[in-house]
Amino acid sequence: MRLFSNDREGVFIARPNRFIVTARSSEGVIQAHCPNPGRLQEILIPGRRLIFSKSTNPKRKTPFTLEAAYYKGKVIPLYAAKANKIAGELILPLLFPAADIIKPEQKQGNSRFDFLIMHGREKTFLEVKACSLVEEGRAMFPDAPTERGKKHIMELSHLAKTFPSLHGYVLFVILNPDTNVFSPNIHTDQKFSLALREVSENITINAVSVACTAEGEITVKKLHIPVDISPVHFATENTGSYLILITLETNKSIEVGRLGVIPFKKGFYIYTGSAMKILSQRIKRHLSKKKKHFHWHIDYLSAEADTLTSFPIYTEKNIECAMADNLKEIADTSVPGFGSSDCSCGSHLFYFKTNPVPTDSFQQLLHHYQHTP
Repeated sequence: MRLFSNDREGVFIARPNRFIVTARSSEGVIQAHCPNPGRLQEILIPGRRLIFSKSTNPKRKTPFTLEAAYYKGKVIPLYAAKANKIAGELILPLLFPAADIIKPEQKQGNSRFDFLIMHGREKTFLEVKACSLVEEGRAMFPDAPTERGKKHIMELSHLAKTFPSLHGYVLFVILNPDTNVFSPNIHTDQKFSLALREVSENITINAVSVACTAEGEITVKKLHIPVDISPVHFATENTGSYLILITLETNKSIEVGRLGVIPFKKGFYIYTGSAMKILSQRIKRHLSKKKKHFHWHIDYLSAEADTLTSFPIYTEKNIECAMADNLKEIADTSVPGFGSSDCSCGSHLFYFKTNPVPTDSFQQLLHHYQHTP
C-alpha cells in the first residue's frame, strides 16, 4: 500500500513548536505541519533529510505535511495517525485471517476503540499505537508521556475482565524494520509502562514492524515482534543512572565545596550520576533550586543554573562512569574533579559550547544506555 506521496524533500532546520517543522529544500525554506506528538529527538536533528507531502487545501497555513525521515539508511514514517491505515489495510487481515468483520472506530460503552474484529460471536476490540523510536534493535513506546495511551489500554483491560466474550488487543505498529524486540519506554513514561505490564495478564500485546520506501510504499516486515515487559522491573525498583543538562546563560564563578571557586563559562553542561533504589528522588533533588543544604558538587552548580533538564536511565547497573567516558569523547572539555570524588574518573561534568541534545552523538549515547537493559 502507498502511505504518502513524496512531493518535496528537505533538510530539517527546527521545530519551533510541537506542530510545526521548518526545513531547507531545493526551492527554499518550507514550513510544514508535524502530525506526530512525540519528541522525535533522535530523528529531528538539524541536517536530517525529511520527506513532505503537499497539502491540497490552498487555505492551510502550512502548505506541506511532514511524512517521513531518512534515518540510518531507512525511511521512517512519522505521521502517527496513519498507523491505523497501515493496520486496517495490511496488518489486521494477516493477524485475523478468519475474521468475519473488521470495523474501524467502534464504540463500546463510553469508550471508542480503533477497531472491532468479529469472528462468529467473539469480539476483539483493538487499539493501535504508532512507534518510531527504535535503537539497537529495541523498539520503545512512548517517546513522550501519554496519559491518553494509558487510558486506552486500561479501558481494554476493564472490558476483558468485565465481559468474558470480549477480547482486548494492543497493536504496536513499529515504523522501523530494524526491530528485534519491543519494550515499554520506562525512561519516558513509567505510568504507561506499569499499566502495560498490568494489562498484559488479560489482553493481547503484539508488535509488528513495517518497512517503507522513499515513495511511501509500505510492506509488513515481521508480524510478531517479541514483547519484553521485564525492564519495567527497573522502574519499580527505582534504580539506575541519569544525565542532567545544565544551562548557564552567562559566565559565572561558583564556589563548589572543597573544589573551591570554579569559573564556569556560559554554555551547556552535562552531569552524570547514579542512584540505586532512589533514582526519581535523586533527580528531583537535582532539579530543585531550593535546597536546605549542599551535599554534592552538582548542588552548587544547579543552584546557579538557568535551566535544568534530566534524562533518567532505569537499569540495575551503575553506568555513571561508563557514561562519563563516553561524554568525554564528545564534549568540548570537562571540569576536573567535579562529581568524581569517589571514583577514578577525571570528571563527571562536561562542557559543551552549544546544546548537545539535538545532536546525533548525544542521542546515540543516551539511547545506547536506555535501550540496553
